[in-house]
Amino acid sequence: MNDENIKLAKIKKSCHLGKIAARIFCIIGIVGCVCGLIVGIGMFVKAETLEPQMQRLVDDGKITPSRDFIGSVQMFNIDGIDPEDWESDIPAVQEALDNHPYTIIYGTYALMAGGVLAVLAVLMSIISGTFGLIEKEDTPFTDKVIKRVTIVMGVISGLMLVSASAAFGIVGALVTWVVYNIMDYGKTLQIQSDETL
Repeated sequence: MNDENIKLAKIKKSCHLGKIAARIFCIIGIVGCVCGLIVGIGMFVKAETLEPQMQRLVDDGKITPSRDFIGSVQMFNIDGIDPEDWESDIPAVQEALDNHPYTIIYGTYALMAGGVLAVLAVLMSIISGTFGLIEKEDTPFTDKVIKRVTIVMGVISGLMLVSASAAFGIVGALVTWVVYNIMDYGKTLQIQSDETL
């Protein structure tokens, strides 16, 4: 086995491991999304029953909304969990916030967490598919692979721009551009190598 085949075998092995890891994270994202949706919807549906219990936890100091703590664990790094800070122009929403503030607020956070985990699951599924594509191809420098890697990195950069900050999004876009150029150059070298054989 020559040096080129050994390197290709290493790439395929690492892509196989990456595919498995991405699938595991996809499953974790799906399970977390379902749990977030169940908890969020359950808090809305059972608000009448849960609100007195939530109020009792707040009164006992087990939930500290102003510091975003539940027990001794910091749950959220989001300002505004204090029900006095939440209001709505929609009368039905404002009535729900007045009658069941803690269940509505924490239920909303659970639904938001479920949404974030759904996006993570979809992204991990796409990444797993990309690793699978690279694993199946004879070389990682095909148009199909380059296009898929560029799309995945572009989506990740866009998510970083929206969720983290503009700086992370810009750095992600630059890295995407650099990786695209490297892979395009690799494709050119691969074509030249194939033509000399």
